[in-house]
Amino acid sequence: MRSSIGGQYNTFNFVNYGYRYLGDSEPEASNTFSEGNGYNFSWVFTNTASYKLQLGAHGITALAGIESLELNAGRNINGFGINPFSTDLNFVNLSTVQNPQVNSGKSNETNLYSLFGKIDYNFNEKYYITGVVRRDGSSQFGANTRYGIFPAVSAAWRVTSEKFMQDVSWINDLKVRVGYGEMGNSNNVDPNNQYSLFGSDRAFSFYPIDGQNSGVNEGFASTRIGNPDAKWETSVTQNIGFDLAMFNNRLEINAEFWDKETQDLLFQIPLPGVTGNRATAPFVNIGSMINRGIDIELVTRGKIAGDFEYEIFLANTFLKNEINALTPGVDFVPGPAYRGVEPIRNAVGQSLSSFFGYKVIGYFESAADVAESPTQEGAGVGRFKYEDVDGDGAITPDDRTFIGSPVPDYTGGYTFNLSYKNLTLGTYFYMVLGNQAFNFSKWFTDFFGSFEGSGKGVRAKDSWTPELGNSAKAPIWESASNLSTNGASNSWYVENSSYLRLQQLSLSYDFEKANISKFGLSRLRLGVAANNLFTITGYEGLDPQVASDVDSAFGIDVGNYPVTRGFTVMLGASF
Repeated sequence: MRSSIGGQYNTFNFVNYGYRYLGDSEPEASNTFSEGNGYNFSWVFTNTASYKLQLGAHGITALAGIESLELNAGRNINGFGINPFSTDLNFVNLSTVQNPQVNSGKSNETNLYSLFGKIDYNFNEKYYITGVVRRDGSSQFGANTRYGIFPAVSAAWRVTSEKFMQDVSWINDLKVRVGYGEMGNSNNVDPNNQYSLFGSDRAFSFYPIDGQNSGVNEGFASTRIGNPDAKWETSVTQNIGFDLAMFNNRLEINAEFWDKETQDLLFQIPLPGVTGNRATAPFVNIGSMINRGIDIELVTRGKIAGDFEYEIFLANTFLKNEINALTPGVDFVPGPAYRGVEPIRNAVGQSLSSFFGYKVIGYFESAADVAESPTQEGAGVGRFKYEDVDGDGAITPDDRTFIGSPVPDYTGGYTFNLSYKNLTLGTYFYMVLGNQAFNFSKWFTDFFGSFEGSGKGVRAKDSWTPELGNSAKAPIWESASNLSTNGASNSWYVENSSYLRLQQLSLSYDFEKANISKFGLSRLRLGVAANNLFTITGYEGLDPQVASDVDSAFGIDVGNYPVTRGFTVMLGASF
């Protein structure tokens, strides 16, 4: 039996001075100052009991356990004000600013409780079966749907243990394996999702209760629409694969085909207009999604000559992602809007977070071109010309279509290590292929109509002119803002974001034990490393690796901070 308890306590404080930005026509109203502090606490308590039994060729190991944890319990307080009397943070505080405002809050902690059991069986180290079952509960769900049961089973056959393989000397190990498992997910659900909440704010609800029209009293309005019936999102995974080692383990091949269907997808869907514009929409179980792929790992190692040794590790993943069902009556789930532009639509038959909008087929070349083309709001010389998808002679919202996906077809990681005696040179490359990014940063830099005072991107220098025509990199430089300029999601923003990146290059040296033992050391390693030295890509944004903390709305680049290049000196010692 074993019991363990662990926790983490974090405390923080901050002071921030924000200067008024004068770079464009959308400046901050004032210099700003803010400060605050808070804490949060998490803990986990685990109890397990295990039993091992060997009966001849039969080996059995059983494990049962209970685990409970609490995440992110804490409080915070912060204040904000404008126009501090000084820029020196040694003198500025909330009593020296205009219009000070103070807020406090309590973290939405999550409580989890799990019961689990596992049993492993093997016969003569040849046949293996493992069974697991979990009962997980989360405070993020209502009382009726709080718990979920998630079983899993896997089996393996070590083929090289069979008699017919004993004479096959060039194969060192061969194992075939299959599996089925269910796993629950609640990560993206707010603990308040199950509750309908209300708040007071004169901006949303007020009443002249005294009837004298001498003032108003704060009322209460809905701030969150609750969904007590939301339940665990469940991923059902099936896989089959093999592990093969050959030529005295100089070559290893691990391959697996897997199919993962995520059921009861938790999406946050838009609320009808009658609910107002303040309430937060709930997460609801609305559909299912399939991820299907092949993982192939290749490992080879050996000597080149003398003391020169090498090791190569290639990890390859081929992926197909598709939403295969939504609740009847729900055609799609939109993503967030950016400056009034909605570039994401989650729909059946498409990948998660697919880009949706008008397909740009060029620019209007002349007044005659505008007149002869399907009618289009804001059409004008040098502006975007959209494809009439439905062929009705007019560009309408029905002509929007799917124009790209941020989900890659392939990802790969490659490690190449070369050593000579105690000196080791290591490299790690990472590759992503077959994905696109929605480069919305161009909205801020490539349209005079977005911010008339902004410094613009290099594409603006090659914006439309009669001489450039359809070879122009951006539409005509003008102050107009409409559907045919910067007012709609379209394929001009969608770019290939495939890339190859050298994520790490390192050089290290291990000192001979005989030379360091007199200092009480059993091992001493000295090395240097460089991270993210270069990236090969055709993407025009700051970084092709565009991510998001929301799975249903990723791949949108709004000027994400680029990956940083770093250098490290490493020293490792063992006593």
